[in-house]
Amino acid sequence: MSMELIAIIGVGVTLAGLILNGQHNLRNEIGGLREEINGLREEINGLREEINGLRERMAHLEGLLEGLREAITGRRVAEDSGQYDPR
Repeated sequence: MSMELIAIIGVGVTLAGLILNGQHNLRNEIGGLREEINGLREEINGLREEINGLRERMAHLEGLLEGLREAITGRRVAEDSGQYDPR
C-alpha cells in the first residue's frame, strides 16, 4: 500500500469515529431534552389544576359577595347590566 492510500484510510476512519461520536452525543442530548420536556409538562398540568381550583374558589367568593350585597342593600343586583334591580 502506498502512503497516500494509508493516509486516506486513516482520515476516513477518523471521520467515521467523529461522526459516530457526534451521533451518540446528539442522542444523549435529545434524551435529556425529552426528560426536561416531560418535567415541564408535569409542571404545566399541576399549574392547570391549581388554576382550576382558584377559579372554583373565585366563583364561590363571587357568590358570597353577591349574597352579602343583597343582604346589605336589600336589593338584587342585575347580573349583566351592573345596575341594581329593585325587587
